[in-house]
Amino acid sequence: MALANDRIHALLLPVSDRYLLVPSALVAEIAVVDALTPVPLSPPWVLGAMIWRSRPLALCDLGRFWGPPATVEPKSRAVVFYPLPGRLPTEFFAVLTNAEPQSRTIESPAVLLTDDDAVHPYLAVSLDIDGKRAGIPDIVSLKELFYDATAVA
Repeated sequence: MALANDRIHALLLPVSDRYLLVPSALVAEIAVVDALTPVPLSPPWVLGAMIWRSRPLALCDLGRFWGPPATVEPKSRAVVFYPLPGRLPTEFFAVLTNAEPQSRTIESPAVLLTDDDAVHPYLAVSLDIDGKRAGIPDIVSLKELFYDATAVA
């Protein structure tokens, strides 16, 4: 996600004690989290499978990588992402948020880069947006985490 002089339409996703900033184009839908079905032998960051548009979908807790494990509450939402680059068109996944995501139009002068998460393996960069601590996910690392059977979380 380049922050040159362009405007970027993005979503701020409240996850754990911070926000993730993702381009709106990566998000297929924001869904209510209903019943979750446990997924045996799944990593701890997979909360379970939910049904989305008649298909099972893994619900991931990315917040557990930098904060306490999440719990599904009435205000929680599932942000359904399109498949990551190089994956099958049916490989959607969802990330749990603490509340409804916030739509933003981001311009580079409004964003301050920080060093808070410089060494975090799943964040490409950390930002301060309107006083909110946010991170842009590292898509390559997430792709390896989600789809590589040898990935360890």
